[in-house]
This record gives sequence, structure tokens and C-alpha cells, in this order.
Amino acid sequence: MTATVGSGGTGPPPARTTGQFGVVVFLASDVMLFAPFFAAYFLLRATNDPWPAAGVELDVPRALIATIALVASSFTLAAADRAYEHRDVVAMRRRLVATIALGVAFLVNQMAEYVTIGHRWDDHPYGSIYWGLTGLHTAHVAGGVGALVLLQVRAARSRALDEIGPWANGISLFWHLVDVVWVGVFVTIWIIR
Repeated sequence: MTATVGSGGTGPPPARTTGQFGVVVFLASDVMLFAPFFAAYFLLRATNDPWPAAGVELDVPRALIATIALVASSFTLAAADRAYEHRDVVAMRRRLVATIALGVAFLVNQMAEYVTIGHRWDDHPYGSIYWGLTGLHTAHVAGGVGALVLLQVRAARSRALDEIGPWANGISLFWHLVDVVWVGVFVTIWIIR
């Protein structure tokens, strides 16, 4: 008798779907998109003195609070993923709302930072890489929040949880990648300077 997958047997592992492969390729390309920005930051840092440029004042405590909010959103999304696995739609939707709220809080902070920062992208090399790296990441967070909102709507309208599974997995992986990249951005720009 042949064992079937999912029955506790020893059958072959389930094959990856085209969608899962696409998500992995997309995430890899996203990592490759951010890599040159980090490389440019360190190249510019090594070839420009002083670094950061004179007159640049960054609000480290505010950026730290925003970082904590974004990292916390990974935990609320992981909790939403667990609720999905346990088939608890109500808990999943609540945790998605919390994740969206934390993402929006991060975006509001970024907009406040951009409005109050004392330099523009064309003032000096530091300004260009600061705006380029943080702007690229902010665009990713905005896209991630939009995807989370769509996932929330889909979860509210779906008759069966299985309909949102592929969406949930892909969006979750993207969101966690965005959070990890932000930790790198925060450490690079606000901590090691």
C-alpha cells in the first residue's frame, strides 16, 4: 500500500507550485535590488569626508520606535499565519489588522521624517543615498501594506480559507523580507553612520 502525503506516511514531499517558485524568484530579485543600494552607501561612505555630511541630523529615537513597530508587525503577521493554520479566521483577520496598523504607523513616521529632514536628495552624496535607500524601502512597505489590505479583504470575502493560502504565504514572506531589510537600513544609516 502506498502512503499518501499528509496522511503521516512516508510519501514524497509535496511539490512546489509555480506560485511558490514565483514568490521565491521575486524575493531573490528584491534582495538583488537592495544590494547595490547598500554597496553604494558603503562606497560613498568610504570616499566622502565627513560622513554623514555636515548639518545632517537624524532622529535616532524616532527611527528606533518606527523600527520596533515594523519588527513587531512581523510578529503579528506570524501570529496571523498561525491563526490561519489553525483555521481561526477571526483571529487571523484581527492580527492582519494589527500588522496593517503597524505598517501604516511606520509609513507615517517615514513621511514625518521626510518632511522634517534637513537635507534633500541632491544636496550631497549622503542625501542621495539616504533618500534612495530609505525611499526604496518605504515604497516596499507601502506595497506590502497594500498587499496586506488586499489579503484582509480577500479573507473577509472568502468562503473557504484555502482560497487565501497562496496569497497569505507569498505576502507573509514579502513582509518579513521587507522587515529584515529595514533592520539593515536602520543599522546602516542610524547606528553605524
